[in-house]
Amino acid sequence: MTATPHQLGILLVHGIGTQPAGETITRWGDTFVKTISEATNGTVNAIVERAGPDLAGGDGERTEALLRLEHDGTTHHWLLAEGWWAESFLAPTYLEFCSWSLRALPWAIAAHAGQRYWAVESKSVRKSDAARFAGVKLIAGLLLAPVVLTVLFLVLLLGVLPIPALRGMLLSVQRLFTATVGDSLVFVDSPVRSALIKSRILTALKALQERCERTIVVAHSQGPAVAVEALGGVAGLNDPPKQQADTLLTFGAGTNQLSVLRRSEALPGRVRVNPLKSSLLASFVASVFSGYLISQVLKEQLAPEKVALAFLFWGGLAAVTGALGVGGTKLSARLKSPTPRRAARVGTMLLSLAFAIFGMFTLYGLADPLGIPSVPVLGILIALGLLVQSTYTILSRNWERIMTTVRFPPRLGRWIDLYASADPIAAGPTLTRAPVAPGLTADREPGTIESFQIWNEGSIITDHVRYWKNLDEFVLRVVRACAETAGTTWSGAVPEDSALIDQRANWRVSWLRLMRAAFGAIALGLGIALYHTSFDAICRLADAIPSWIVNRIARPDLERLTLLALIVVGAMAAYLLSRTVWRWWVGKEQSAILQHRSPKGLDTIPLVAMGTIAWAALIAAGKLMLWTFSTPTGTTVPMNLQQGVTQTVLILAGAAGLSAVSTYLLKKLNPAPP
Repeated sequence: MTATPHQLGILLVHGIGTQPAGETITRWGDTFVKTISEATNGTVNAIVERAGPDLAGGDGERTEALLRLEHDGTTHHWLLAEGWWAESFLAPTYLEFCSWSLRALPWAIAAHAGQRYWAVESKSVRKSDAARFAGVKLIAGLLLAPVVLTVLFLVLLLGVLPIPALRGMLLSVQRLFTATVGDSLVFVDSPVRSALIKSRILTALKALQERCERTIVVAHSQGPAVAVEALGGVAGLNDPPKQQADTLLTFGAGTNQLSVLRRSEALPGRVRVNPLKSSLLASFVASVFSGYLISQVLKEQLAPEKVALAFLFWGGLAAVTGALGVGGTKLSARLKSPTPRRAARVGTMLLSLAFAIFGMFTLYGLADPLGIPSVPVLGILIALGLLVQSTYTILSRNWERIMTTVRFPPRLGRWIDLYASADPIAAGPTLTRAPVAPGLTADREPGTIESFQIWNEGSIITDHVRYWKNLDEFVLRVVRACAETAGTTWSGAVPEDSALIDQRANWRVSWLRLMRAAFGAIALGLGIALYHTSFDAICRLADAIPSWIVNRIARPDLERLTLLALIVVGAMAAYLLSRTVWRWWVGKEQSAILQHRSPKGLDTIPLVAMGTIAWAALIAAGKLMLWTFSTPTGTTVPMNLQQGVTQTVLILAGAAGLSAVSTYLLKKLNPAPP
């Protein structure tokens, strides 16, 4: 132990992936140190004195950084350490990964849908609306599960073919899966490798506690699941360490999902029927029959009208049967005496079953001579019915209690949980058996999580990896949590934790969502309008496509796919350009908030610039469609450089004018927070 212990030890725990040692502490630490100085208007001088493997001269397994903080004549020392576990275990094979995915994927889907539903059920969103949204998400995910599993096993099977180029590409894909999602496999499915990961974290925490007065653990993605289990946050697994951490800060946490996957291996004895197994079987049945119908229609061996008629017949029978059952059950519930009530329920069930059997034979006799595909449609409807029943069971409170195994770690002083609005890994706040306290509550009860929803980019693709770019909502809260844990004298020098900051971030993200919707709509409309149009340039571009693709696709379809691909690429390029402007604007506002200045007035130029890009894309798409409709043969009209520049300038000028007007109107409809 040093002569003068550090006031605070900060353990940084990364998530899944192949991060090299030192990457997490470098990337997170740089942003953290810079934000301390900026958020205190320079009144705190943050200096990294030294950095390297185990600065105390120990085992050298951890990368550490010694931070000196000078404020108002006082000096504090904080010690940052990296909880690096990426290479602490033997990576799984791809066959192990596929086998585990077959069992784990339905549970992961259920955890993702259920966590959002259980989190919002007691809030302002109506229970019925939340249930419908979660149910649709769950059914859609379960229907997609067979497709994902088929792709995984195809990658496994095709990877053994003696085709060098294909084999090399597929082996790279396999290594990517095992190096990322495979981390979740070993943590859930391998007790020894899971213990190796958690031991790394506990060893690093103990080393910090020997040299620091107080400690805080900051963990991301799978890191929170590792930290929570290591700190005793799942009953029956790890006992809490003898010296507990003072604060745990988790963000983008997949804690609930991983605890659910672990729970799936050992369900309570009272669970007789696993709804996830039946739902996965139903989704496979629905996928097979749907694939058969689609192939028959594409081969023109089955008319779409007959498929629609089959769904009308069998769907109508299912609706009438269900109405009889529900109506009879509700009527029987009005009976006061138990015996007649039970008899009425049994009679209702028998009547509904008899009607269903009679209707099935009758409809089959009518439909078969007409060539209506009764069997596959009936199979799809039965599978969907089983999916709906399984979804109802999975979203029930009983299953919430079964699937929620996380608890507040014993003797832990404080737990702060941050999750981005569209982060698919976090999928909402971390849920425990104890209540979760919403953020910014004045009176926090011990043993409850302080949960904060933040807004990164409102994207399921980027939200999980953009936390450390969110300076005003996320990094500022990390700085504040560290300062409060250390008991510093300058914690009041950082901007206050205000709901207005979150509201402003949500408002900024709404404009980025608008850009996504605008470019998506433009691409969709342009694709529909030009789908049957032939262009000379598209034909020449299609000629450059590799022969092994050309020989498998009809020429007209190849040209259409090429056109659609170009439209998608163009829309993506325009969106990325507008997102670049948006990120620049966000950076300006975040700096203003950190420097205790108002961000008002910083939005006008960026919003007009983003609108100009969107309007320019719309005008260009409109001119292209107008030219196409006025030139049916697709004849190319040459345009010299001067004409091209003139057209571009006119489009941009018109787009800028329209953007200024539309931005003004939209800001009236969607005003900035006060």
